[in-house]
Amino acid sequence: MRPGERTVQVLGGLCLLAMLVPVWKWALPLLLAGTFALVVAAVSEAFVLRSIRVESERPEHLALALGEWSQIGATLHSTSTHSLHLEIRQVWPVLVESSSERMKAIYRSGDSLPFVSRVRATRRGTVALEPPYVAATIWRFMERTMAAGRPTRISVVPNTKAVTRLQKQLNAFVLRGLGSRVAPRLGKGREFDRLRDYVTDDDYRDIAWRATARHGRLIVREFRLDRSQEIMLCLDRGHRMAARVGSLSRLDHAVNATLLLSYICDRMEDKVGLLSFADRVEKGLAPSRGSAHQRNVAAALTAVQYEYRYTDYVALAINLRRMLTHRSLIIMLTVLPEPEEQASLVKAVRLLAPQHLPLILVLTDPELKVTAQSVPATKRELCRTLVARELWEGRSALMGQLRHRGALVVETKPEDTSIAAVNAYIDVKRRQLL
Repeated sequence: MRPGERTVQVLGGLCLLAMLVPVWKWALPLLLAGTFALVVAAVSEAFVLRSIRVESERPEHLALALGEWSQIGATLHSTSTHSLHLEIRQVWPVLVESSSERMKAIYRSGDSLPFVSRVRATRRGTVALEPPYVAATIWRFMERTMAAGRPTRISVVPNTKAVTRLQKQLNAFVLRGLGSRVAPRLGKGREFDRLRDYVTDDDYRDIAWRATARHGRLIVREFRLDRSQEIMLCLDRGHRMAARVGSLSRLDHAVNATLLLSYICDRMEDKVGLLSFADRVEKGLAPSRGSAHQRNVAAALTAVQYEYRYTDYVALAINLRRMLTHRSLIIMLTVLPEPEEQASLVKAVRLLAPQHLPLILVLTDPELKVTAQSVPATKRELCRTLVARELWEGRSALMGQLRHRGALVVETKPEDTSIAAVNAYIDVKRRQLL
């Protein structure tokens, strides 16, 4: 830039300042007055906000079903006589899938403001739920953040909603069948019912020869389907059950299946017991029936947590032989162990059968089967496929050994454990294997 041009620019700037001097004489007081008014409004709003309280109404104890979407509602009230602009933030504990939630709303004086959240529980347990935090403002100059209410308790329990849905379906099915002829069950059962006279086509093996000799005519024994059989539910809580499938762990899927199966057993008039095991066997619930027992089962399942320990199947078998005095159906929910621990499971089945009927529900890993059957493209994928194939073939051989020892083995995906457990139990009852 030339010196002459720079001189022209400096002179132009000085002329512009000279022209603005008269404007500043009357604009500056207006600016100061506006600033003072804003400060007064902000101080007034801060003073008003100090006396305002926002409270939330919420039950003292909330119960959520594991793996189900639930709605948690709260109602906000305020002592303010002004309309408030609120920003509500709720921080969720680790038991819930989402970490936090925000909502903006306007509170009208004298009204109540509902705050509803839709959450999904992914872990079992009981923790404190912090109250929602509210950022309140009136004229948007100042803002006050406060906790609305007091902490409450939130408990995540096994999936009771699935039990409720199944109960409604069963009740509807029974009510629809009222007044109609119900087809008889297959088989005649093993439980003695009564003595009666012989009729044509009765089985000769049912003839009571002593009663026949005493009465001088053919008398047969009549049997009915067994009722109040003992079902023992055994839940593995070892380190293999800690792996997560989707949003839930394998143990959580097994817990939901156990609760549903316990209800079905009670509905079928069977006595159901419960215990959990890893490297040691926890003292569980003896086989029983009734609504009070079902509540105890739900409470016990809520407290079951996985442990990073090995699973001792032999200790489980020894405890079951000591606990059960009658032939029982033992339903074991577990994951097949590694090759070096498979002998323990085989020995446990040998100790239980044939006095009892072991039913092993195996929670499989779908990715293992897919990897074992895949065609490798690189050397690294080849090693991965060979290891997966060896594990898959070893587990298939183990299930063959268990079936040979007299156990029933059912494979299922973790998310389908509830359906597989109920179907396996109904199949045992239908075939009268117990």
